[in-house]
Amino acid sequence: GGGRPPPPPPPAAPPKKELAVPEVYIKRVVAGPGDTVRVEAETGDVYVNGVRLDEPFVGDKARYDFGPATVPEGYLFVLGDNRNRSFDSHVWGFLPRENVVGHAILRYWPLGRFGLVEH
Repeated sequence: GGGRPPPPPPPAAPPKKELAVPEVYIKRVVAGPGDTVRVEAETGDVYVNGVRLDEPFVGDKARYDFGPATVPEGYLFVLGDNRNRSFDSHVWGFLPRENVVGHAILRYWPLGRFGLVEH
């Protein structure tokens, strides 16, 4: 038979994008572009450009070595205050500045330190 050809298939729908929920962490910016950072396991101290940081807020000092390493342009070095249990730059390296989504403005824990966060 001489019937008509079948109609063309409908246009393909664009593939659905996976909606990935990005993980968001609150970390302390320790060093910026051009800074050299080093963490000493022996003392738990963090040094930026050779100067030891005064960090009375750190719960338990770092028991790992990092660096020295210079933060590249467009990146930051960030650490959590619970240094040995924190998923931060000592684990995954420098953070692209474009990945920063905001900054902390209020501290609610511990209750004795409730208030605005100084920047």
